[in-house]
Amino acid sequence: LAWVGVADASYGFLTRMNRDLVAQQLHTELAALLGHGTSRERLTRLEDVLRPMYVSLPKKKDGGIDQGMARYALNRYFSAHRGWHITGISYDGKRWNESSSTTLLKSEMPAFIVEVLEEHVAHKRLGLGELAVLAATVEDLVHSEAFELLSMAYEAQNLSIHEALEDESQEDRVMMTFVLFYLMPWTQKARNDSSALDRAIKRAYRNRDWNLAMLWSDDLKGAIKYESQVGHNPFSKTSAHFGTYPLMSRLVEQFIDGYGMFQDNQCRELKNVLMDLEGWERNDGRVLLSNFYSPYLQDVHHYFLERPEYLRNLGSLDETDPNRPSVIVPNYLYGRNFCMATDSGIQSFCCVDQCNALMEALERSIAHPVASPGLIAELVEALPSDTVAAPRNLSSSLRWKLDTIAEQHGGHVPLHGRLFAQWMHHAFPNECPQPRAPGTTEAPMTHGEWEARQNTSSAVSKAEMQNLTDLAADLEGLACQDETCMLWTQEEEL
Repeated sequence: LAWVGVADASYGFLTRMNRDLVAQQLHTELAALLGHGTSRERLTRLEDVLRPMYVSLPKKKDGGIDQGMARYALNRYFSAHRGWHITGISYDGKRWNESSSTTLLKSEMPAFIVEVLEEHVAHKRLGLGELAVLAATVEDLVHSEAFELLSMAYEAQNLSIHEALEDESQEDRVMMTFVLFYLMPWTQKARNDSSALDRAIKRAYRNRDWNLAMLWSDDLKGAIKYESQVGHNPFSKTSAHFGTYPLMSRLVEQFIDGYGMFQDNQCRELKNVLMDLEGWERNDGRVLLSNFYSPYLQDVHHYFLERPEYLRNLGSLDETDPNRPSVIVPNYLYGRNFCMATDSGIQSFCCVDQCNALMEALERSIAHPVASPGLIAELVEALPSDTVAAPRNLSSSLRWKLDTIAEQHGGHVPLHGRLFAQWMHHAFPNECPQPRAPGTTEAPMTHGEWEARQNTSSAVSKAEMQNLTDLAADLEGLACQDETCMLWTQEEEL
């Protein structure tokens, strides 16, 4: 995660995507929806994963979901099961059902996919099968971009995709170059300079995150080679390596599909580091800003350097008490500040939103867009998380807030509204993020995007860190540290 914020957007790969290519891939997936074989099996697997969420989503009169709900569902699927942020699908400051521009820039291609699908289904409903088609098509686009980078890696190593690799050494060089280009996109400018490329790879090997990425790659290679050798002569002296471009493509595809979940282990480590700054007895999912900066000031580590203005853009700064601002743990962890490969295409790797797993558990049990506050309370009391033990008794404050939501909606709680998302943050403050205030239109940005917009660093100066820490130290008493004191607003968005 140390690479975040360093990339120069001018080296982003592929400035535009081909409309016809996207439509063709969508047509292929639609055909599979009605057919058989491996593609149909893939869609069946996607339907099985999406079904609990889909059943609980609000439906139109025709029994299907609208474009906004499709975008919401896809965002949750890719975040929870891939660790992916998809530009054009993930939250961008707009409501889920707001339309994107028709300009077919790369960032708007996922919205275009939904529009093309709606054209094909005409007046038919957008059902579970069509949602699976959308997910498969976005995955196809992500894989296509990765294959383009793989071809670039071959070219950078003066190798042809039409000829087999000679040995494992060439295989390793191609894969190292691909990972370099994918996770550190600014290094793509060295693709035509072998000396510069070698220097970039050597520098990358001094980076902990790079070594973890290559460890993941090596593990994948070992697993795939083992599978391919099953049924072959165990005494064969033939060296097993990814000799052909199709085999390398298979490796790259599995790298992209699994790396987000692999690197999320680092996110969980950071979560523990954050919580240790306040002590495990605090249960409001917040860290005082002065404590947030203390490890840097004490030269313990340099993880947490973001200035308050940038934290505010991420939606991770709680200023309910302006004299004691706090960092909201899940909002900070799930923010664009920790995303990797942000300039490689429509997809980047971000920390996995742990609230999605909790929501999926509730959706599987409720199987309806709304539920009574009593049923929700019963289910949540039995639902554990990394930091919340179960079974438990919900506080009177949490029960009251659940009842107030139901009062606004005829006695039932909508599961996919802003108020319930806010309630989940109160019930699981370290796993579920605080939803952004209604009317917030500024999209959360990466370090590089924010710095380009503000023309200043996203990191705070050491002097300002010290000033904020001194101010907090001068205040008497302790800040409220439990759920009853957390910000609660009555604004709803469905």
